[in-house]
Amino acid sequence: MNFIDAHVHLADPAYTNKVDEILQAASEHNVSKILSNATDYQSSFDTISLAKKFPHRVLAAVGVHPSAVVEGIDLHLEEFEDTVIANREWISAIGEIGLDGKYTQDERIRAKEKEVFRFFLGLAESKRLPVVVHSRQAVQETLDCLGGFQLPNVLLHWYDGSPDTLALLREQGYMISIGPALFYSRRITEIARLIDNDLLLTETDGPVRYRGIFGNELTKPWFVIDVINKLAEIKGTTPDTLKSIIYANFERFLGV
Repeated sequence: MNFIDAHVHLADPAYTNKVDEILQAASEHNVSKILSNATDYQSSFDTISLAKKFPHRVLAAVGVHPSAVVEGIDLHLEEFEDTVIANREWISAIGEIGLDGKYTQDERIRAKEKEVFRFFLGLAESKRLPVVVHSRQAVQETLDCLGGFQLPNVLLHWYDGSPDTLALLREQGYMISIGPALFYSRRITEIARLIDNDLLLTETDGPVRYRGIFGNELTKPWFVIDVINKLAEIKGTTPDTLKSIIYANFERFLGV
């Protein structure tokens, strides 16, 4: 089994003119599957284009990030369903979507975030697509929204909620992805220790940059190798065993 990056943003401007080189190097590092997440309407199109250009290696997730709601850009919600229908064979998930309690405390904007989040949850439900969810400082609100929909699978990327909530996530079958912040975040280390292996995925969230062993370099998909090694140490297993489990989890999340 190879490595997977369950959450990255290859359509981000930071990766412009670098994707071919990055994917070639990723293959050399045995990172064979990458789920590239969009953040708005344009990046959704760009992400679909990457999936078409690099079939079987880049998988597309489309949607609107809560930051786009805060920024007040045109979300093109009325066009998303047609886009998903027209490109369904190239779309593996709806993401990155969700709520964020850090960006703003403006209740009007927070209400709009929830409206947009529910729109995409409804779209995922109707098209039977898994969802990749942002829930920073808004875990309970996020879980409340998710509870109103019948979704094939849910991934809480970079989960920062209380370890006490993990029992509820287990009950719902929600997955969590762990990234390079594992090396310096006590909260994420504790979550990694407690989360069941069969609900665990690895991510980079590139182009977010990381300090420590990653040297603040432009984030690459093969950073997940270090994440796997650290996770194996925390969980008392071998990297190869954990790598196989995570690959199987990724396939189950995508329904393949």
